[in-house]
Amino acid sequence: RGAGIAERKILATGSIDHVMSLTKNKPTIVNLEGRTVFPGLIDPHNHVVLSSLFDQLLTNVGFSKYKSKADVAAFMKSTAAKTPAGQWLAFGFYDNLLQGGDWSMAELNEISTSHPIFILYVNGHVGAANGLALSKANIPQNIGMLPGGGYFGRDRAGHLNGLIYNQPALMKVVEFAVPKPSPEMLEKAVVQYAKQAAASGLTTLHEPGTVKPEWVESLAKLSNHLPIRMSASFSSDAVEESKQYTSLGPSNRARILPNSRFSLYGMKCWVDGSNQAESAAQTQPYLNTDKKGTKSYTQDQMTEICKKAKAANWTMLAHCQGDAAIDEYLNALETVYGANPSEGLMRVEHATMLRQDQIERMKKLGYEPTFMTDFVYLYGAAYRDSIFGPERAAFMVPCAAAHKAGLQYSVHSDSPAAGTPLNPLRHVQIQLMRQCIADGSIVGPDQRVDLNTALRAVTINPARHIGMGHMLGSLDVGKEADLTILEKDPFKTEMSAISAIKVSETWVAGQKAFG
Repeated sequence: RGAGIAERKILATGSIDHVMSLTKNKPTIVNLEGRTVFPGLIDPHNHVVLSSLFDQLLTNVGFSKYKSKADVAAFMKSTAAKTPAGQWLAFGFYDNLLQGGDWSMAELNEISTSHPIFILYVNGHVGAANGLALSKANIPQNIGMLPGGGYFGRDRAGHLNGLIYNQPALMKVVEFAVPKPSPEMLEKAVVQYAKQAAASGLTTLHEPGTVKPEWVESLAKLSNHLPIRMSASFSSDAVEESKQYTSLGPSNRARILPNSRFSLYGMKCWVDGSNQAESAAQTQPYLNTDKKGTKSYTQDQMTEICKKAKAANWTMLAHCQGDAAIDEYLNALETVYGANPSEGLMRVEHATMLRQDQIERMKKLGYEPTFMTDFVYLYGAAYRDSIFGPERAAFMVPCAAAHKAGLQYSVHSDSPAAGTPLNPLRHVQIQLMRQCIADGSIVGPDQRVDLNTALRAVTINPARHIGMGHMLGSLDVGKEADLTILEKDPFKTEMSAISAIKVSETWVAGQKAFG
């Protein structure tokens, strides 16, 4: 069997004779030699620019490099010894669950009191700083909760303890700790990251909420020189700036910038924090505590965000880790947009602790989740043993329940949040196995799905989730010829080896982009 490509699109699929009969000119023939072609793989929640810049601007102290907090401390001390006093030290990708717990101001002061130190956790919702860093960032002792749910941790005496929670608070320190990238640095970083993405089998990436409106024109121009397509949504605080792009098309489809491979779809907000930091908003307390996390907005504020997005003619997507956050977001969506809205598909990002009744509600309303499978792979054991307990952890990232209810969910990397190499086939394998890397245990075996369902979650479903289901995600005649070619057929591979299948080539718009 084969596929024919003409003028960037899929001309035909089927038998070789059938495909050849439709070609007008002598075609170029690519012999797969036993390899397998899939629709181009899609990551619907990947912070492309953020990941690119973090690689350039933060020193990596993640689990892939240092297995313990003591190892990280030793590296930071050696870095401080080689750095002129007064110069910022900015580190990233630290994993509090896998590397040994939180950092305190006192611990970072021991690293250095002559260098302002900032460290961003891999979950993207928590950071830590020493005393000099908070002073340099002009953070007063009496600082309270910030709009959008940002706050600074405190010790039992009520003093700042060095921990920083959620984007509004983190940005107050990042502004000082991390130098602003030049356009040249931004372009170089994105090109390098896009090459990594293409080599992993990805052909389209969607950046939710972290692309600034002033970057759009340059990213659209750059997209023509990348081996991937780029898609993005704006943060909900950029509603006014976003209106200049609504004339590009209806909100239920991707708005493609002219003469580019860059598109816009949706308005993004963050409703809560991180389960790993126990800051995500839950209806039940975290294990062995009375804490339920925090929501970024009141119900009225969440509803107002949705009203502004609808008035500006955008669909919505929102970061919701805890089930209480999901309740608040669904309430706002139903109030403002109603069921099966004409504005387009409403997405729930991560939906990690999604309940069965919420799944049924989403099906009734026509909304869909996109899951981060690495939460199972990296943190399943921690969720089970120290964060939620066995019963609640068994239903985390409930792929099978969502599928059974008829929700056409997608899966994503949330790069750089996991700190792991890009590999969409890993996300396929996790859906099949739900095995945790920490101890090899299976977390929530009832939530495993079949291979066909798992593959739809990285192809046609994410294409729909970014308003491009009419263009991408399947090998249907007339769609864009975006292809991922694998050395082995996943359907003939042991499920424990799927993530190791080599990507042979990726094609975008009928042209080889990698391989």
